[in-house]
Amino acid sequence: MFRKILFFLLLSTVSVSAQDNSDPGPTCFDVKILPENNPYYLENTDQYVVCVDQKVTITPTINAPIRRTNMYDVEQIPFNAYPTTGTDIPYSTVVDIRGDNDINLPFKFCFFDQTWDRVSVHSNGYLSFTDGINHKIDTPQGGNTPSFTIPANAGGVTNTVMFWKHTHWMTGMQGAVRYAVYGEAPCRVFVVTYFDQLAFQLDPLACPTNLIPPQTHQIALHETTNFIDIIVTQHNGCPLTNDGLAILGINNANGTQAYTAPGKNLQIFDIVQQSWRFTPSGENMYRMEWLVDGNIASNNEGPFDVVIDKQKIITAQIIPFDCEGEDIDEIDKYEVRFRPAIDLGDIELERLVVCDKNQNTYNLNEIAQMVKDGQPDVSPEELAKLKFLYYPTEDDAINKTKQITNPREYPIEMGENEFYVRVETEIADCFEIAKAVIIKAPVEVKTPTDINLCKEYTLPVLTDDEFYYKLERLDEDAKFVVETMPQPSENQLINRVGYYRVSIKKTNEYGCENVKSFLLFVENCSFPKGISPNGDGDNDYLDLTYNNVVELKVFNRYGKVVYEHGKGYKRQWSGQDSSGKILPSGTYFLNVKTKNYEYQDWIQLMYEVK
Repeated sequence: MFRKILFFLLLSTVSVSAQDNSDPGPTCFDVKILPENNPYYLENTDQYVVCVDQKVTITPTINAPIRRTNMYDVEQIPFNAYPTTGTDIPYSTVVDIRGDNDINLPFKFCFFDQTWDRVSVHSNGYLSFTDGINHKIDTPQGGNTPSFTIPANAGGVTNTVMFWKHTHWMTGMQGAVRYAVYGEAPCRVFVVTYFDQLAFQLDPLACPTNLIPPQTHQIALHETTNFIDIIVTQHNGCPLTNDGLAILGINNANGTQAYTAPGKNLQIFDIVQQSWRFTPSGENMYRMEWLVDGNIASNNEGPFDVVIDKQKIITAQIIPFDCEGEDIDEIDKYEVRFRPAIDLGDIELERLVVCDKNQNTYNLNEIAQMVKDGQPDVSPEELAKLKFLYYPTEDDAINKTKQITNPREYPIEMGENEFYVRVETEIADCFEIAKAVIIKAPVEVKTPTDINLCKEYTLPVLTDDEFYYKLERLDEDAKFVVETMPQPSENQLINRVGYYRVSIKKTNEYGCENVKSFLLFVENCSFPKGISPNGDGDNDYLDLTYNNVVELKVFNRYGKVVYEHGKGYKRQWSGQDSSGKILPSGTYFLNVKTKNYEYQDWIQLMYEVK
């Protein structure tokens, strides 16, 4: 099929079923295909229409802060503390020390390019990633009061996330240390809360509670993104001695790399409602995939080019990696549908067959309906906006010259009748032109004649690609079918008397066909030699049903006509005369005229006693 397409955008609307992007997917990473970044006509939510065979460039909107943890950025983020409730962490010694037991993380966490699944929580405001043995020293090297900046390869503070300050519980613990988990996989957050503690419990009088409010901060570890948040509700640099020093930051496993919030690396400072985020800033730890109708077409993270030659579902999806570079189970995806404004791809317009030899015109509006029926998921209201024009040649269709003005009665001749159909949308620059061919190819069986003959008939050999199609036995009046015979064939012998309808068929390569029938009467050309009308059902009457009688006369031995019947005689004579009186037994003589023959014969009339 010839096509001529100009690549312009369709500016009309249709109603089709929407793509299902209702599932928001993961909350910590996301990919979308937004209309503002894709300058194509949006017919419905996540569904676009363009001209057929147009190449479109689809631009994704990616929010996937999933990066390698070999380096970090530090930034202050809006304060948004988590609830301070949770599971209390037990400490058997009420003094500066780690919790009694390690806490298993609900997910694997990447920290400085290593994977961890448990932490050890220290009462002085920090936690360490541990395997149960390493990074578990109870007391930081140099004492509980911070005395060195990070990075530092000092025992007790390696592999650590810290808001390290000397709390000291010697006088008894105020407040609590708790942990909780929020959200759903793959975007859960593990939070440790230091709640309502004294600023310096070693000497409560140094930081009196009537002047210094309770101290609260949280450490939050984010699944998949590996963000680290240190959320400070209240911190006071108290006392104003070395015991008031604090560090807000992270320190790697061997003390060679660390990151801190500005001005908060072994300094005295106050904080009220601040949050600091340590964001991994290495290379991307995810891959991007583009799928067309469910099949991977590209791994390019940027814009994706695709030709819309038919309706296509385009999917952009993100697959995150773990620390080892392996895919995690959770992905995020977004689907859009692109479809051609006009699609003639599956519509056969070059084989419009006319089988009626008497049909000399064709209603081209039938083609318009064919095209409309071939546009999936388009509403009748939108189909009604399509415009169909017809032209004798391709050039005429392109230039819109010599338009066929009476499409309802387009004249056709025997053989192929070629023309072109131009389908336009509301915007004329988005159209399609296709070649159409009407083929007038009737087929006809030679008219057969009815046949009447005695005893038997052999179906003759047919010519001109004709074949026997059906053989039916009729009732004695040749009106109703009483039996459909097996498939007839040439040279088939028919020797059972009665009426038959023989059908002959002819077809051609265009699917045209013609069937004609003739009536076959296999006549009974013999006559009974006697009847005995005694009511026993055996030879009670003269049965000439299949003798094709036109006239019957019965004579007595003196040559007098005692009974006669005209056309249509079957089995009416059972020994009576024309007035209905019973004739005596004896020999009578018959004169029978049929359609093709005339017979004279005798018949014996006998009355038997039952």
